[in-house]
Amino acid sequence: MTETKQKSLYNGTVNITFYPNSHKYKLEGEKTYLVSVTSATGMIDKSRFLIPWAVGLAGTHLWEFLEKVNGPYTKEQLYPVIEEALQQHTIKKEEAADIGSMVHAYAETFAEAMLSGVEAPKLPEDADDKVYAGIQAFLDWYTAHHVKFHATERFIYSKNHGFVGMFDVLATVDGKKILIDYKTSKGVYNEMRYQLSAYRLAYEEETGEKLDGTAILHFDKETGECTMHEYTDADYEADAPVFLACLAIKKRDKELTNNYYKKS
Repeated sequence: MTETKQKSLYNGTVNITFYPNSHKYKLEGEKTYLVSVTSATGMIDKSRFLIPWAVGLAGTHLWEFLEKVNGPYTKEQLYPVIEEALQQHTIKKEEAADIGSMVHAYAETFAEAMLSGVEAPKLPEDADDKVYAGIQAFLDWYTAHHVKFHATERFIYSKNHGFVGMFDVLATVDGKKILIDYKTSKGVYNEMRYQLSAYRLAYEEETGEKLDGTAILHFDKETGECTMHEYTDADYEADAPVFLACLAIKKRDKELTNNYYKKS
C-alpha cells in the first residue's frame, strides 16, 4: 500500500495528500500532482557548479595516481584508474552526505522533542568526531540565539499561485519569528533562497501573519558545521519574483510535456 499523509490548511478548507516516498502532493479531488517548490526551482541550471567540481575530482584522482606510480603505464594499469576517476563525484557525494545528513537528522529530532516537551535526543552512537562537532554547533546555535520552536515540517500551499511544499521549522530566533529551512550541502546556493521566498509567500498568504524574516540553517556535508544565513524583507521582495518565474516555467513545461504524451 502506498504511504500517504493528509494535511488540512486554510482552516480545513484545503486538504492535501502527501506521498513521502515520491515526495509528491495532490489537492483533494484532483487527479494530477501539484507543482512543488523544489520542482519549480529545479528548472534552474546547476551544471555550471557541478561540472567543474566533478571534473576537478576526476583530475585530482588521476594526478594522485601519476605521482605515486612511475611510468610508462600499460592499458591494464590505466583503465581501472580512469574508471575510478569517472566515479569520484558519486563516491565523494555519498561519503560527504553521511556527515551533514546525520547532523540534519539530529536537528529535526531535537526540534520535535522541544515541541513535544520531551527529553532531547541522545547523540548517535555510530557518529564520528565531525558529526559530534556539527551537532554541538547546532546546540550552541540553539542556546546562543534563544531559539523557540513553533512548528516542524510545516506544509504550505498557495491558492493564488498553485504550488505546494514543506519547510523544516518555524521558530523565534533572537526575538524574531522566522521561517527556517535546513540544508545539507557543500554551500548555500541561490535556489535555496528562492525556495525560502516561496515558503514565506504561501505561509503568509494562508495565515495572514507577517514574518520577521527567513533563514537557512546550513549543515556542511563534509564537516557537519552548522551556520545560519538570515534573509531580510528586502531579500524576500527580490527573491519571490524569481521563484514565481521558475514556477511559470515549470507549469508550462509540465503542460507541454503532458500534451505531447496525449498526442503520442
